[in-house]
Amino acid sequence: MSTARRKRPIACHHGPTNTYVLRTPIGDMDLETCPKGIHSLQQVQEIDDSTFKVDMSIEVSLKSQLYQDNGYVYKSVLMCIQWLNTYFHNKTEAPAQTRPNICFVHTKKGSFTEKVWRILADEISFARIVSYGQLATMCGNVNTARAVGHTLKMNPIQLIIPCHRVIRQTGQLGEYCGGRRNLVKKWLLNHEGVAVL
Repeated sequence: MSTARRKRPIACHHGPTNTYVLRTPIGDMDLETCPKGIHSLQQVQEIDDSTFKVDMSIEVSLKSQLYQDNGYVYKSVLMCIQWLNTYFHNKTEAPAQTRPNICFVHTKKGSFTEKVWRILADEISFARIVSYGQLATMCGNVNTARAVGHTLKMNPIQLIIPCHRVIRQTGQLGEYCGGRRNLVKKWLLNHEGVAVL
């Protein structure tokens, strides 16, 4: 396999991390995992609204990995590939599938950020949308809609922590990935069967 480009390494007390590139219908995605779960999952940096293309004939698969590991692939990588294939190719099963394990290494345990990400991953399922204010209320404070938006901007795990399912109170999409991938957000919601403005 070819070698993936490595971003700044994240230290994890659960063990060594590895970085992978996955081939998906919405373009290549960078994935970083440890033995406990996923650290990050993002479309590669080159994908934005001007380059975004969808090819539903593509099955999600492992394209490359940074470190060779004698044929051993972390369970979380295999779970992520299976989850993504179900998400893209089996809308009937997608809402009920168990999400891959997440290692919340990018935030402090018990923090507001972790709470937002966990609630979003655990409670906002396939084809369900929520406003920033509604998510703030779910997190225990109706006055934190702006903080929720800021937290979602830092989300390291695209799709599995589904910030694309959070929209403005007016029904408008809001920005996705800092406004660079608004067409991606619209496509994802349409894929899930959500009518968007």
